[in-house]
Amino acid sequence: MKNKILIFLLALFLLPFASGCDFVYRILQKEGAEEKDLIGEVNPYESNATVAQVQKLLKLYGYKVGKADGRLGANTRKAIKNFQEENNLKVTRFVDKATWQQLNGFTESRLVVDGEVNIKAVQTALKNAGFNPGSADGKWGRNTEATLKKFQRAMNLKDDGHIGYRTLVELKDFLPSGNGN
Repeated sequence: MKNKILIFLLALFLLPFASGCDFVYRILQKEGAEEKDLIGEVNPYESNATVAQVQKLLKLYGYKVGKADGRLGANTRKAIKNFQEENNLKVTRFVDKATWQQLNGFTESRLVVDGEVNIKAVQTALKNAGFNPGSADGKWGRNTEATLKKFQRAMNLKDDGHIGYRTLVELKDFLPSGNGN
């Protein structure tokens, strides 16, 4: 009877390890496991569509990832690290859940659609903020750019007419969630 209990306890203890390396990886590297859940398997010589999406967003926000080729290389890891540092996230160099949510934070307000700035949403936000970019037609023109520069100055941002991460943060405040299309 004592042997049966001992064998049962030993089997119970070893059961989690029988599920493979993923279990051990989750214990040792939580953020890496989260990244694998979010973006899937990453192979060194293969492009990954979700990695390409992350690269596209990082590039859009002004981070240097090199070529947005869907490969998770040193430049992308460095850009992820810089993004995490500048957004007060835990610096892991992995696309963990918190980083993923922060990267995709402008999709609900529709300021970013399919990895691109939604100009119509920008124009709507500028109007809601009390600026006049002209009609919200979704076209980037001189009037929209000049109005964006005024908005950037008013928000104490670099008034370069470029829509980077900090400008999107400020514009988001002037759009209700889900609007701006």
